[in-house]
Amino acid sequence: MSQPSWDAIFVGAGITSLACAAMLVKRDPGVRLLVIDKHIVVGGYASTFSRPKQEAVFDCSLHKLSGMAEGGNLIRILRSLELEDTLDLVYPEDYFCAYQDGTPLPLANDVDDAQQQLLERFPHQAEGIATFFEQVRTYGRNGYYQFQMLEGTFEPDMAQLRFAHRHLKQKTVRQALHELFDDPYLIEILAAPGIYVGGYSEDLGYLYYLHVVYATLNRGNAYVRGSSQHLSNLLAQRIEQAGGQVLLSTAVDQVLTDGQGSVTGVSTRRGVFHSPRVYINASPHYAVQSLFAADVELAPTREKLTALKPARSTTTVYLVTDLPPAQLGLLHSESMLFPGDPGAGAELRMAAERSGYEAALSERAFWEMSPVEVTNYHALDPAAGLVVCINVLDSIAHWPQRRTEQYRAKKQRAGAVLVERLLSQVPGLRGHVLHTEVATPHTYVRFTNNTDGSGYGAMVSTDLSGHVFHHGFPVQGVQFLSAWVAGPSYEAAFGYAEMKARQWKRA
Repeated sequence: MSQPSWDAIFVGAGITSLACAAMLVKRDPGVRLLVIDKHIVVGGYASTFSRPKQEAVFDCSLHKLSGMAEGGNLIRILRSLELEDTLDLVYPEDYFCAYQDGTPLPLANDVDDAQQQLLERFPHQAEGIATFFEQVRTYGRNGYYQFQMLEGTFEPDMAQLRFAHRHLKQKTVRQALHELFDDPYLIEILAAPGIYVGGYSEDLGYLYYLHVVYATLNRGNAYVRGSSQHLSNLLAQRIEQAGGQVLLSTAVDQVLTDGQGSVTGVSTRRGVFHSPRVYINASPHYAVQSLFAADVELAPTREKLTALKPARSTTTVYLVTDLPPAQLGLLHSESMLFPGDPGAGAELRMAAERSGYEAALSERAFWEMSPVEVTNYHALDPAAGLVVCINVLDSIAHWPQRRTEQYRAKKQRAGAVLVERLLSQVPGLRGHVLHTEVATPHTYVRFTNNTDGSGYGAMVSTDLSGHVFHHGFPVQGVQFLSAWVAGPSYEAAFGYAEMKARQWKRA
């Protein structure tokens, strides 16, 4: 820390900070950057933790990367950073395999093939299927190139934009899919990719969701062998190789100002670090509440933030098996598990919300009756161990406080229910699970300070008014990064980071 001042300080070493800083040092090699994080590793959610006794490495996030085929935004950015070859990418054959009542329905990792598979399984929904995929190709594509649209490098069809604004913008995924289909299982399958961005069908705006499907299916997806931590570490190395610093195990106590509306740096237990620019890669609710002095006038920002609803958190179960999961019947890198009554989940979740998230009702709604995502990490990275990861979107509202008897009992129930759901769909796994552990919404708050444990930033619903909370922020030189402004997904993080890096001008 020998340099007295930095050109920019990044509060939080999440993936958006790392990507933006790596792009800045590439564009401006002499720039002096400091990245600070309270955690012991970089990456935020894009990180791992190990269990040596189980010979396992667990990934903290769903690290399917969208936009990884030719024409995709993320593969273009990774190539610009000269990271594609270093990452050792894995392109799976399947988008995901849907399971209901033990019957698998694999969907190809190709939009035309996946559409044909759905037509063969649901021939009575042919008209709606054709309409849905055409909407993905049209309106999903327009949403996908939003950053290029802002920069003027992508010219959308204005008639398409007007139609989408008038007829699609105010619909949730649930509303739109129910207009197209009357088969509850097909609706659940098509809504399942909402897990990638932290929302159920009743949560997400349909127009935004079309872009999510386009990004993951039409523009290709891949995984990073060596986990998301490998990607985070590579970005941190680029920053340090260029003369920047990454300071871990150091919480930022306050973002400092000069009393006249300009940022001057940050304070930590290791001292004060000075900079005319501070990028905050953290929940804006947490930042506004905890990182600024009382004399900074933040009332208008707080008012805007009341409309910024956090995306769902997750409850995650990490498994270690005694044999490769594929040998036990888990044949696909990713699976989606659906209940026997697929239409009941949304009704139960909405009932749970109306009840104030009564515990028993919430457990049934989220754990038993909602779709569950399963990643066979061993199929993607055998070196990480015989690892399987179960994820279900959840709400922190029905979880007791950590370190209580009620909390520990609830964790045990969550693990038991979610593991049994997997075993009932893939019975070959039964008797072969050696180790399980559960991460809850409170776990994610503990490590990231993310509001309500959201790992996806803000919910992208039909009301986007809260997403402009940072416009007109009263402290000059402060900017916000992360999924709270970029949008969920690695691709959104890199796209937003690229836009911010292009706007950079050294003071």
